[in-house]
Amino acid sequence: MSIVSRYLAARYLYVFGVAMVATCGLFLVIDVFDRLGQILPFGPSWTQVVVYFLFKLPKIIFDIYPAASLLAALISVGILSRNREILALRACGLSTWRLAVPIVAVAALTSVFALFWNETLVPVAATRSRWLWDVELKQKVYRGVFDAASLWFQSKDGFVHIAQYDAGQRIIRGLTLYESDPSFTLHRIIEVDRMHWSDGAWLADRGVVKDLLAPGGVEVRPLAVGEFRLREDPDNLTARKRRPEEFSFRQLRDQIALLQSKGLSADEFLVDLYHKLAWPFSGLVVAMLGVPLALRNGARGAIAANVGVGLVVGFSYWVLTGLALSAGRTGGLSPIVAAWSANVTFAMLAAFFYAGSD
Repeated sequence: MSIVSRYLAARYLYVFGVAMVATCGLFLVIDVFDRLGQILPFGPSWTQVVVYFLFKLPKIIFDIYPAASLLAALISVGILSRNREILALRACGLSTWRLAVPIVAVAALTSVFALFWNETLVPVAATRSRWLWDVELKQKVYRGVFDAASLWFQSKDGFVHIAQYDAGQRIIRGLTLYESDPSFTLHRIIEVDRMHWSDGAWLADRGVVKDLLAPGGVEVRPLAVGEFRLREDPDNLTARKRRPEEFSFRQLRDQIALLQSKGLSADEFLVDLYHKLAWPFSGLVVAMLGVPLALRNGARGAIAANVGVGLVVGFSYWVLTGLALSAGRTGGLSPIVAAWSANVTFAMLAAFFYAGSD
């Protein structure tokens, strides 16, 4: 690596570190003030609160890292432009791409580290932070065991198992209620193939009831209309599900394989699976785009202008990502297109700027 390349990479890394601390700190402060009002009535200790936010930190760092990468590219190049260093390097014959290579190389390494970070640390920390929030801070009773699609929880009637809950369409597939008394003696089993949410209630399409008779007999009959009512609303079921960030890539892939083996649709989870690969490389894509955008502003008000450009680009990337993921989860786009469309779009935009420079 040449002296110039090391210098450019060092400038980018320094600003990237400052941007990470600043954006992460800002995000954390906002989150603290947003959540304190919800947990202070329960009287938690400050130790519990601090530990909760410490476990949230890995996910926060992962979420804001692309914004820090974009700001680092824009501001570091803006500082070099203001100091006339870019002008000197261009006078030595360095093209836009040659100036960008050290920054892009560092951003690529950062993206690989972000992928490793999300695969190892984030799932463990996210799972623990959610448990702390529900059980220790909000003092809820821990009542369920979950994976990506299915739910196990205890209700007033007994124990409920849901094979698949589609939160987007509010559809339950494969519900089983094991109805028992306070002594946990099983009286009957209700099996419902499919339920959908309509007018504030769950409606069962079809189902069967297995009444357990003494001694050891079983009477099977169709489920009568209105005989079974699920009291959990869609928001409560969604809150019980494990979130994508609580799975590693391998764990979520195994969950998808299990769903597909049962003949169930896994498109919603495929979007999240591909997004786990796409998001770490968003930092690389926006850094590639940030360099030519910063160079176009030149030395005149470079830093302030570049921060403004960063806000516009970051917001545009966030909106496009959100729209694409929503379309993917509802079937409007294929899962892989939904997850990667923002990266591909902004990479093509970066290529356009590089082709039009020099």
